[in-house]
Amino acid sequence: MRVKLYGARGSIPISGKVSSKYGGNTTCLYVENSAGDPIVIDAGSGIREVGGYLIKNKKHEIVMLFTHYHWDHIQGFPFFGPAYFKNTVLTIHGPAHEVSVKKALSYQMTRPYFPTISIHDMPAKFIFKELKNKVRIGSMLIETITNNHPNFTKGLKFTENGKCLVFLTDNELMMGRPKTKFKKFVDFAKKADILIHDAQYTDKIYKNKSGWGHSTFSQVMQLAQECGVKHAVFTHHDPFSSDEFIDDIVATCSRAYPQLKIAAASEGMEFDLD
Repeated sequence: MRVKLYGARGSIPISGKVSSKYGGNTTCLYVENSAGDPIVIDAGSGIREVGGYLIKNKKHEIVMLFTHYHWDHIQGFPFFGPAYFKNTVLTIHGPAHEVSVKKALSYQMTRPYFPTISIHDMPAKFIFKELKNKVRIGSMLIETITNNHPNFTKGLKFTENGKCLVFLTDNELMMGRPKTKFKKFVDFAKKADILIHDAQYTDKIYKNKSGWGHSTFSQVMQLAQECGVKHAVFTHHDPFSSDEFIDDIVATCSRAYPQLKIAAASEGMEFDLD
């Protein structure tokens, strides 16, 4: 399993010197199974770079998974290069609890929100599917869990050849009236090799953000410790969080949990789980 982050920012893309280390593109994760099958998770602004990689490497059959349809997770889709080639086959899985994935992607490409073309004008072949509790892509098993986030959001677990990656973006672990209790997230992520989890707030900031659907760094560390994961990675960085701020958080958490490998997600970060 090969994993690469193309976007780790939350809410809105940002740019400038203060975000040059971790990047300013919104959420997009890329996974390849052992056979090299491409899987794109969410279509934040980072997906534009993914498209270039797929075109260059002539990967024409692509699977996309959507955790949910907030703008920072779909806004890059109209700029996904492979969708403009006739020989591309895009199989797109997304939650259907509130709206189908086809409608969600179509809405943002209607006038007056998007100029010139609609999703129906894209030359690629589209296959739209509801995201089920389990999806198999070659030898890889993908399992889902319902996150604690406004609207309907899914967390994902990728397992292949005895290795496990858990991706829980946009998830409030300690939400007052949770859709999913903390213990279920512990069970879901138990002994994962890598846990990539939403960590948008400090505990102090969270006091005024409860119910917004995002976790604190300390909450994620509690989950990581109880799960027994080997590597914890913070993601969905707040647009007001500078590189220096994130560096300080990682350093503080690393001192508090010396037994864990702790990092913050950055554009271009890669993992090979063999």
